[in-house]
Amino acid sequence: MSQFHCNNITIDYNDNGVGPITLLLLPGWCEPKTVFIPFEALAEETFRVISLDWRNHGLSSQSALPLTPEMLLNDVVSFINSLDIEQLILVSVAHASWIAADIAEIMPERVSTLVFLDWIMTNPDPAFFQSISDIQDPEDWISARDSLFNFWLGGGNNKIVMDHLVKEMSQIDFPVWAAAGKAIVGAYSRYGSPLERLKIFSGGHQCIHIYSLDRSDNYLLEQQKFSFEHSFFRVKRLENARTHLGILEQPEAVYRVLKDFILKAR
Repeated sequence: MSQFHCNNITIDYNDNGVGPITLLLLPGWCEPKTVFIPFEALAEETFRVISLDWRNHGLSSQSALPLTPEMLLNDVVSFINSLDIEQLILVSVAHASWIAADIAEIMPERVSTLVFLDWIMTNPDPAFFQSISDIQDPEDWISARDSLFNFWLGGGNNKIVMDHLVKEMSQIDFPVWAAAGKAIVGAYSRYGSPLERLKIFSGGHQCIHIYSLDRSDNYLLEQQKFSFEHSFFRVKRLENARTHLGILEQPEAVYRVLKDFILKAR
């Protein structure tokens, strides 16, 4: 593990592997970079792989300032600027992908390829927004969080995913969950959906969404339709994974899809 000092805090990160292509792995809100451990073990055989803990997450500094997506964005942009890397590929879990999209827009010469993992690409249903509202309530947040954990398990009991949720993500305190909820609602309110957000790229980036939880064929078809209309976007539903964290449940499958996409995009 290594540390980067910026904006009066310390960002903890891993930097392993070698190769002409660098992956920067961004965990979701309220989870540490340990979500990537099985995937990193595979990817570092081909790529240089860097993963980080956001501020107030994992082994990075705890800041007393109210947490905002702009703050996380500033941290990671400072981190990227410190790296002696001309180009890198962002791999982001869930709603960290809003930040990844912002990075790509700010630094198009450095970031031309994005891999999104289990991001809700269309406008979510009202039940999702109710959960996100409850998670910002100091009285209801624990039950709301646990309900999300149960939903993310996809009706199964995958031990690796369950341990990540219960033993790691549950260690994150209320202020971070509340900040995550506020940021997620704000992003959907501003853009409508990630697919609408990606239209801003206008083909200047190559993007793929790799996911497993939502098994609705209509959800897949909406993304395939977007892909047909916007050639820079691809989508892959993992057929043998069922949880919100395919990166943990099926790291080999995610790695195969990601590697094939990246090598074809170059």
